[in-house]
Amino acid sequence: MNGRLIMSLLAAIYSVGVLAQSADTTDMDIRENPIILFDNGNIDEESVPTYINRKANHITYNGADWSALREAIANSSQSPVSVIHIGDSHIQAEIGTSVIREMLQLDFGNGGRGLLSPLRLSGTNQPHDYGFESGSSWSIEKIMKAPWTNLMGFNGTSLTLRGNRGNIRLSTAENDESYNPFSSVNIFYTGNLVVTGVSDEYGMPLEYSVSHQNGVAQIQLAKPISKIDISLESKGSLTIFCASVSNNRPGIIYHAIGNNGATYATYNRIGTTAQGISHLKPNLVIISLGTNEAFGKLDLMSFRSSMDRLIKSVMEHNPQSEILLVTPMECERSSVYRVGRGKRRRRVRTYAVNQNILPIRNEILRYGRENHIAVYDWYSVAGGAGASGRWFNDKLFGGDRIHHTASGYRLGGKLLYEALIKALTEK
Repeated sequence: MNGRLIMSLLAAIYSVGVLAQSADTTDMDIRENPIILFDNGNIDEESVPTYINRKANHITYNGADWSALREAIANSSQSPVSVIHIGDSHIQAEIGTSVIREMLQLDFGNGGRGLLSPLRLSGTNQPHDYGFESGSSWSIEKIMKAPWTNLMGFNGTSLTLRGNRGNIRLSTAENDESYNPFSSVNIFYTGNLVVTGVSDEYGMPLEYSVSHQNGVAQIQLAKPISKIDISLESKGSLTIFCASVSNNRPGIIYHAIGNNGATYATYNRIGTTAQGISHLKPNLVIISLGTNEAFGKLDLMSFRSSMDRLIKSVMEHNPQSEILLVTPMECERSSVYRVGRGKRRRRVRTYAVNQNILPIRNEILRYGRENHIAVYDWYSVAGGAGASGRWFNDKLFGGDRIHHTASGYRLGGKLLYEALIKALTEK
């Protein structure tokens, strides 16, 4: 089955899901279990809506010095450049980030797919361009299902092996027509891990070597491949968080960490996010959060405290990294009320602009100015006040008015790429 047919089937499935959305679902349900409408729309210059604020489509440095990052980009043909994008459901599906990844890699070289998280194994949606599967028995944790029985990974998932033997299957060509082979695999774990074998998708043994350091098992393959099965053994407890794949070449490696429903406080709750990403040696850390904080009671002091805690932790553990904060765009929240009487009584869902988004956006801008951290004002770029209605009318927002359609995410990815490329190459 080819990629286009699969995407068409997904579009049909997700379309039905949007239409069938229950009137009883809450905004929290929607944010933790988003239904994203896949379509075949391509975003080119002609299709960018006129209400997109192209004049605002730039990065405001706030006094941050990006010269070292630009130097790293200029030397990306000799040494890989690592970018980590942390966020919520807007990032988990990896539709917009895949656009940024592809375009940056076309400009500066493909260093590999980057981070792979066992999202589907943990019962949630996973990007379509990689696989992280297993035929073994695991105790599974994910970030939004606290309290956790086992240690949580810096990426928001964890798999604890039941028994002494298991396997994981990794691929970079799951439901995608592109071919993105890798020759190096990093497995992030805690406990006791022994790699007992590596084979291809047909079960044929592969030549490999393994080294361990600080909770990372690095597997070097003798030749590039896009699908492998790793056999594991543990003589104690073993918890695996995620994996990262690369091709041992220079260029851009664009990692994404996204979790439905996540906030700044969510990543702080893990406690190891900043320390964990240090193993990926980021040159740039992009943080796209704030949407989920806008639901429920607004507490700007608490929001700023959570933001400050995560950002300072990232800076402490990744002193070589630049940070880019991304503001959320306008979205809407829903209300359900009853109309009619007797057997004709029914629930009706209505939508209104989420008034908490703007003060959160303003707080992020203020924090960036006061702490000399670069900011990308996605709120303004997307069209400012009133953007949510225009995006919905143009089928760039899905039925929940919180998540975009695939076309909307591709548009956001294209615009952030344009801002990044200007910032990374200007003299």
